[in-house]
Amino acid sequence: MNKSVNTIKYTKDNAHHFKCRIKLGNRTEEWDGYVKKISDYGSHYEIHVQSRSGIVFMVGDYINGRFISVPAYGVGCDLGHYDDYFWNHESLSRYMNIIDSATICQALYSLYQSQIIQ
Repeated sequence: MNKSVNTIKYTKDNAHHFKCRIKLGNRTEEWDGYVKKISDYGSHYEIHVQSRSGIVFMVGDYINGRFISVPAYGVGCDLGHYDDYFWNHESLSRYMNIIDSATICQALYSLYQSQIIQ
């Protein structure tokens, strides 16, 4: 079975950039993130993000809504809409550290707002 995959590879010069911010106690942390690669398999996306660490994750639709899988963390859970940062971060941060969760959720929000993922 040979499926068509649409892949966008970004370079340092044209990377999809996004800003992350999270409140930790009485201080706010801010950092930059970049999408390095995104592959559209039709049923799901595979997204490579570089930020404070490198993260590869898959998101897509299934019968009960949307899902995310972060294999390196052994994490998988439901997602809300890609632009629902709050719900997605609350859901994902139960299973992984809040900095990487915030990075992933901000990447999804930014990619959706830029109409790169739907």
